[in-house]
Amino acid sequence: MQGQLLRLVRWFFLAAVLASAGFVSCLTAMRFAIRGSEVTVPDLIGKTVGEANRLASLSELQLKLESHRFDDQREPDRIITQTPSPGSKLKINRNVRVVVSLGAKKIAVPDLRGESLRTTQIALLSRGLTLGVTSTIHSVEMEKDRIISQDPLPLTRLARSPRLSVLVSAGAPSRAYVMPNLVGDTLEEVSSSIGDSGLKLGAVNYHFIPSLPKGTILKQNPPPGFRLVEGNSVDLEVCR
Repeated sequence: MQGQLLRLVRWFFLAAVLASAGFVSCLTAMRFAIRGSEVTVPDLIGKTVGEANRLASLSELQLKLESHRFDDQREPDRIITQTPSPGSKLKINRNVRVVVSLGAKKIAVPDLRGESLRTTQIALLSRGLTLGVTSTIHSVEMEKDRIISQDPLPLTRLARSPRLSVLVSAGAPSRAYVMPNLVGDTLEEVSSSIGDSGLKLGAVNYHFIPSLPKGTILKQNPPPGFRLVEGNSVDLEVCR
C-alpha cells in the first residue's frame, strides 16, 4: 500500500513538472509570436505621400491621411507630422496617421499705389506682410509721401511674411536759383521778388550810411552766384 502511494506521488510530481514546462513553453512561444508581429515605424517626416506610402508598405504598415494644413516650412504634399513617432514599435498592418502640408498660405498683395506711407505700413501689418526697401523720388503728379509704385505688383499671390518694396513720392522737385547780386538795390524792390521765387527773407541788419539812400542793400548772404533752392533764406544788410 505504501509503495503504491509513493508511485502515485511520483507520477503526480512528474505531471506537475511537465505541465509547468508546457506552460512556460507556451508563454515563450506567445511572446515570440507577439514580438515577431511588431515592426519599427519608419521616419515619414518630410516625405511625399507617395514615398510615405511605399515606406509604410515595406514595413507592413498602413498609411492613413489624417488631415491637411498650411505650413511655411514644408512644400505641398509633404508629411508634417506622424503618429506613432519614428523608431517606435507597432504591430503589422496597423495605421501610421500623418498630417500633410498644403504649402505656405498665400495672400493677395494689396494695391498700395496712391496710399500714404503710414497707411501702407498699417495695411501690410494687418495682412502679415512686411515693408521692405523704401525709395523716394520727386514727382509732380503724386503728393509727397504717397506710394508711386510697388514690388510685387498688386494682386500677386505670395506666401505670408514676404517683403514689399515701395517707391514713395518726395513731392515736386524744389526750384533752384543762382543768387543774383542785390547790392545797390533797395529792400523794397527785392523783398517781393524773394517771396515770389519761393525763397525766404532772413535776417535784416541795418547800418547808417549818410551818403546812401535809406533801404539800400549794402551786403547779402549768400553771395552772388551761390546756388539756392526753394525755401532757402537770404540775409541782408541795409542802409538805415
